Amino acid sequence: MTKTWQKFLLKLDVKSRENLEIILLKIIKREFSDLDIKPVSWKKWFFRCRIWKIRIIYSYKNDLIVIEDIWYRWDIYKWL
Repeated sequence: MTKTWQKFLLKLDVKSRENLEIILLKIIKREFSDLDIKPVSWKKWFFRCRIWKIRIIYSYKNDLIVIEDIWYRWDIYKWL
């Protein structure tokens, strides 16, 4: 079963998808130096990464980074 953020990536054009995949790899490898990352204030252990008008929400679970969702700004925060 695919996650909603994986379906979202498939809907993007090729160039945007490649750029987001590079950013996702940076997040998973914990290379945060050039990314705009902030903690989500109302959820503990949740963080958001801002890229253009898209937000990536991820969390830490047992010392692993889990991508929770990827969507456009404002709409991403409704499910939290």
